[in-house]
This record gives sequence, C-alpha cells and structure tokens, in this order.
Amino acid sequence: MLKQRLNPININSITEFGKVRGSKNGDIKNTYMVKFVGADENTNREINLLREYLTNEMKQGRIYYKYIDSLEIKGDLKDIQADYEAFINTGHINIGGINLGDEGAAAIKEMTNILYKYKKNISETIQKNIMIKILYWLKANFFDIKINEGRNIKIVAENIQKESEIYFFVFLNLLGMDICLLQYAKDISVMEDYYYTKRLGDFFEGKMIFETPKPIETQALADERKNLVNVSEVTENTQKKVTISLASTRRKDRDAKCMPVVSVADNSKIQDKQTAASSKSHTIPNPSKIKRDRELSYVELARLSTSIVMIAIYDNRRKRLGTGSGIMIGKDGFILTNSHVIRGGYYFEVRIEDDERIYETDEIIKYNQHLDLAIIRIARVLNPLGLYNGSESLVRGQKVVAIGSPLGLFNSVSDGIISGFRNIDNVDMIQFSAPTSPGSSGGAVLNMYGEVIGISTAGFSEGQNINLAVPYDAIYDFVKSFIR
Repeated sequence: MLKQRLNPININSITEFGKVRGSKNGDIKNTYMVKFVGADENTNREINLLREYLTNEMKQGRIYYKYIDSLEIKGDLKDIQADYEAFINTGHINIGGINLGDEGAAAIKEMTNILYKYKKNISETIQKNIMIKILYWLKANFFDIKINEGRNIKIVAENIQKESEIYFFVFLNLLGMDICLLQYAKDISVMEDYYYTKRLGDFFEGKMIFETPKPIETQALADERKNLVNVSEVTENTQKKVTISLASTRRKDRDAKCMPVVSVADNSKIQDKQTAASSKSHTIPNPSKIKRDRELSYVELARLSTSIVMIAIYDNRRKRLGTGSGIMIGKDGFILTNSHVIRGGYYFEVRIEDDERIYETDEIIKYNQHLDLAIIRIARVLNPLGLYNGSESLVRGQKVVAIGSPLGLFNSVSDGIISGFRNIDNVDMIQFSAPTSPGSSGGAVLNMYGEVIGISTAGFSEGQNINLAVPYDAIYDFVKSFIR
C-alpha cells in the first residue's frame, strides 16, 4: 500500500504550484496541498499565468486539471448514502460508477480518522454525513476521469468558505491530487497544520478578473488552430462538422433537461423582489455596443437571432439527449447557456442561423450549477450580443423579446413583458411573460434596444407564460473575462 508524503517541498508562489508534480517513488506518493492567503499586486497576474499553464499542460495530455469555484448540493444523496453504507459493510468503494479501488478505500478510512482528530464534538452520525457530502462532490466533479489511472491531477479552488469544503479538498489530496486553495478574499482556519499556508498580503475585496486561459502555442496546436479557423473555405452547399478535440469537463452525470420547471406549490423558496438587481447600486462596466437612440422594432429585434444558437446534446454513444439554446457572448467562440442544458452531455452540436455548418465541441469552459450558467466554445469567430449595463433599473411592465429554440424550433421569437422579480433558492430572477417551452433554456431575453437583460432558465409547472431568467448582472459576473 502506498504511503503519502505531503509537501516534500514548500511552495511559495502561485505559479510554482503548476510546475511541481506529485509522483510515486517506490511505495511513497508525493502530493502537494498549499493555501495562499490574501493578495498582493502580482496575485491576479499569477493566477492567470497558473490557469494558462495548467490548461496547456492538460491539452498536451500531461496532467488533468480542474478549477473549482463553487461546491453545492443539488439532488438526492440517497444513492451516495447507499454506496457509502455498502463500503462500510464490504470495504469496497464504488461511488456512482467511480471505482476508487484499494487506495480509495484507504483514503476514506484515513479521512475518517482525520475528522475525528480535527472536528470538535463529532459523532458517528456527523462523520457519516460529512463523508456522504464529500463523496457527492467527488462524483459531481470527477465522474469523467479515472482517478487511479496514474495521471497527475491538479486542483485549483478559490475562496473556500465552509469547513466541510476544506475536508473535501483534504480528501482529494488523500486520493493523490495536488491542491491549491486561493483564499484572496477571505480565509478559513481549518486543519491549519495539515497543509502548507503562504500569506501573500491583505484580503482583496471583490472578485479577481480572470482571463480566458490560452494554450502555449506549439506547432501541433498552431496546425490544429489553422484547420479550425479555415472553415470559411467550405462552400455554402456543404455541411461541415468542425470538431474541437480537447480534454474537457464533460457533463454526463444525468440526462439533459432543457427546460426545468418550478413547482408553484413550492412557495417557500420564492420571494418577491422589487428589482432584479436590488443588491447592485452601480452599473456594470460593460456598456452595450448598440446605439441607444431609439427602441427597435420587432422585425429589427428578430434579426438579432443570428447571435442566438441551438445546442443539441449527445451522450457518448452519439444518442441525442435533447436540445437547448445559447447566446454568443465572446468573439472567440464563447457561447453562454444554462448549466442544466449541457449537463449529461458528452459532446454538443451547435447550429447558427444563416450558417449551414454544424459545429461540434466537447469544450466546456466554465459552469456554475447554482446560477445555472455555463460557457461552451466552438471554433468560429462570433458576433456576440451586447449585454445591458444596468444604467436604469428594470421595471415591471417593461417590454421584452425572447429568442430561443423551443421544442427544437430553431430561433423562435416571442414578445412579452417583465412580470415581476423573484428570488428562488437565493438566486435573483426576472419573471417574464414571453412564451417559452423546453428547448428555450439558454436563449436570450432582450430589451427593446436589443441588449441582453437575461437568459431564459425555467418556467412554472402550472400557469401560462410564467417564465424565469437569470438577470444581466449575474450574467456579467460570470462572463466578464470572456467579453471582448
């Protein structure tokens, strides 16, 4: 059985974390877990350099890399509980199809010992609940890789806030992963003597601005990029599939659901809001490029559908699971959609209006299950829509237009009004009356100037034309590093 040696050397800079490698030496496995606290004038740049370096290393097949910015519990824990209880009875651990083997079983036993050492007043029930939560997050984040296949796995996470989240990353370290925690906004003092902590400076108020990681150019990558961008040479009568063959965080843990519903009976989770952005007292620094001298006609707004896409979701057997919609938000191929649209997908086909080609991709750039937002990327220069900058508050009765692909009907246009503002599960939502159906999720909700004020996300299970959209301010915080 391998023995773990944690932090054989101290890591004193963020970029240095990317270059060290956990490795096996006989029956010893070297791993790293380091926490950087606070920030200085170089922190933002170093984080971007680290993300770029690790992204390139993964694309070259040398490591597996994952950036985690949130951990949530969504769904039933009964299956995970059954798997954990089976482990208690048999000693064999299989979590949602992930066979952790003998090393995984040893890691769980060691994690149990760690909990009893560090967690005050712990009981058997508390210990069990923590382990079930840890294993749930393991399945949610690592279902698409073989943890014990020998590849170096590097995890970067930011601003961990909860004790149980620290335990999760300690468990990943016990599984042999290298962990980097970036606590630039706040710190959490849990298990301080387990891992190495490096203080960088004072806490940074707000959120770092992260650039889109760009791979270091090699000849092979240059040749691949050349092949991808020369799609304009294909004739209009030829249907061409453009494939991005890159390692990605494929979401295949459940069937794709392209229009979730909110039960009207579940009123306890729904709160009225006076405005969609009541917590925002300032405009976002992303002014629309559209000239705001007049409101557009419905015909003019409908023409903006060329910046809305239809996304078909497929499993690993090339079976189509469903369709959804997406919004062009970055020229370099970036498309915003809902997390629930792509969840369950092994790869995706993207259709663009007035373009006969079908763009195939498995590249998921970023996702946030709580906000239900995700970004995928295709190999094409895009014409993104302008995002509303919040110069004036949205109001009830304001006219809106929704563009999406309900029931697979490509880029259908409907009109309505803002009906209200709700807060569901601590997420601010715009309620609007423009008709939508399954397949509309991920589509754009526009104001009369053609600016994106929201992304269609859900509808109510009872009632007519009661639909919800994630508002522009939450969208901006999620996509700001991809807009140019």
